Amino acid sequence: MTISTAPTSPTPAVQPAVGLRNALLTEKEALASLRVLVCVARADGELAPEKRIALENAFTGLETPAHSSPASVLDEKIDLDLQLSSFATPESRESLYQSALGMVHVAGIPTPAEQKMLDHIRSSLQISEENASLARRILDEAKDTVLPSNIPPVNDPVLRASAVQADVLKYSVLCRVLGAFAIPGIAIATDLAVVGVQIKLVRDIGQRWGHVVDKQAAASLLGGLGLGTGTRIAVSNLAKLVPVWGSMFGATASFASTWALGQIATRYFESGMKTDVAWSAFKTAEVEGRKVHDVHKDVVESKRKLHEMALQTLGSNLKAGRITQQEYSARVEKLA
Repeated sequence: MTISTAPTSPTPAVQPAVGLRNALLTEKEALASLRVLVCVARADGELAPEKRIALENAFTGLETPAHSSPASVLDEKIDLDLQLSSFATPESRESLYQSALGMVHVAGIPTPAEQKMLDHIRSSLQISEENASLARRILDEAKDTVLPSNIPPVNDPVLRASAVQADVLKYSVLCRVLGAFAIPGIAIATDLAVVGVQIKLVRDIGQRWGHVVDKQAAASLLGGLGLGTGTRIAVSNLAKLVPVWGSMFGATASFASTWALGQIATRYFESGMKTDVAWSAFKTAEVEGRKVHDVHKDVVESKRKLHEMALQTLGSNLKAGRITQQEYSARVEKLA
């Protein structure tokens, strides 16, 4: 499986997620946050090519003012402590720390240099042990999240196509609802839940085509498209707090990216898992996904209203430790 990449055009600005309006980042804080993430990526020395590509892909779609560019920070000489001093509120500092933590922990165990930098960021931002432990717990539990996927193969091509597209729409709507509903204090949890749903979608589609797809294989396909990576999750967590930025990580884009993933996964399994997974094809499908979202916006809104109370309760229980991230994702998936 090979991946080709191409630049994309900025997407329209989106509204901040529910429950996060008090944590909005200023333009200065937003740019500082990107610089901090670049510092984290450089923790082990120079910015490795694979990390540069991940950051470039994650920054794609951020519409910043003309005098600045997300991609330009990749080559800046950055004073980490100066950037960390830019954050004025506890909420903005916590969001930044969670993003930096997620960027490293989603990929695996931090290197000693990465851990040293995370510790420095936490100390500088004055993040309490309680809040740091909560963020680590959510991220650690997400690593073990595997939503059940036991879908029988469908031999009839018409029935299979219908079932696959029904799944794609169902989970695209769910990811749109999640994208608009974040958990105050641990907004990153909803980003992690979206990844869990997208992995399940890939596995479901594969199984309808008669392929056995484990979590690792599904996650690999997401990663090849720039989805589900620590860098993407980190930038997503911050971008939704910046009302002046157009972001590919908005609630509508959660629908579009899930829709596009479904189309690419369908082509991939239809080919017997032999076709290349192309970034350019994914971005084209995302444009289609935004149009499909507009057609189904009434369904999306009705789903949001229907499940708002349930999501509030689940979020409160997750934050309080009454349920795990795995349980949160599993219960969210049942709302589809």
